[in-house]
Amino acid sequence: MIKYQENDILVSNIRPYLKKIWFANRTGGCSPDVLVFRVKDKEKYDAHFVYYALTQDSFFEHMMLGAKGMKMPRGDKNSILEYEIPVPSIEDQQKIVKQIETYEATIVEAKAVMDSCAERKKMVFEKWLR
Repeated sequence: MIKYQENDILVSNIRPYLKKIWFANRTGGCSPDVLVFRVKDKEKYDAHFVYYALTQDSFFEHMMLGAKGMKMPRGDKNSILEYEIPVPSIEDQQKIVKQIETYEATIVEAKAVMDSCAERKKMVFEKWLR
């Protein structure tokens, strides 16, 4: 079992095309088929910025370039480590993260509205068919 910490970035190394990535909000353990990325220099790198950079299609495409296996391909760890992330200043990284998180909050709110609309639509339909 591989230990991960809060603020680590976990990426599934099996079937990279599925784009499974998670920003850890707690400490725990994972299988060896999960890659754990940890920001060590927090004065130079924002962990959320690194996470958002790794959520990009280009990262997963890079993983697939070095993948081995047909049925359940696995990314090549050495190849994955060659992936380069542009690194703006820590201040700019934090601004980028703040903008992205604002959009993510809007998406969550919109999904909640859509879910409630579907339920209300169902209630209207049921009301008129009784």
